[in-house]
Amino acid sequence: MNKIEWVSEKEQEDELARRIVNWKDGLSKDGYVLAGEGTFVYRGIRYIIRILRYYNHTDKFVPIHSKRISDKHVVVEYQEETKSLVEIVKEIEEYSSEFLYHDTLHEHNDKQSLEEQIEEAHQLAKDDIDSLFNGKFMKKLDDRIKRLKELKLKLKRIGDKK
Repeated sequence: MNKIEWVSEKEQEDELARRIVNWKDGLSKDGYVLAGEGTFVYRGIRYIIRILRYYNHTDKFVPIHSKRISDKHVVVEYQEETKSLVEIVKEIEEYSSEFLYHDTLHEHNDKQSLEEQIEEAHQLAKDDIDSLFNGKFMKKLDDRIKRLKELKLKLKRIGDKK
């Protein structure tokens, strides 16, 4: 934990070869193979960093487009055990569809080294987690709890009248 486990170059090449051999009409001739991944813990919350390597059938491993310097990009995802937390955040926050779910496939990432992309991915995950503990999110959570308690009391009163 808290480190990236790298997939060997040979394993990546073997996976690419399998995908090319198993290709069927109608399927895409490009995609990503896993180059590395790791689970990290920040403030008691787990997240995953995955490094994906782009390929196409013609050129094999290449950057996704000519302006990009790396054939890899980084993805932040939440771990299954963090899913319930993510669902709560989605209920409370409007922006939350990206909570612990990011990638470095943006124009500003094109000139970044893989190390810079990994660093940015960690920062995105940490910013998401830090946002849970700021006063703004906690106030929204407290307001939601208050409204739910009020609703529960109203329902109890209605039920008691029968």
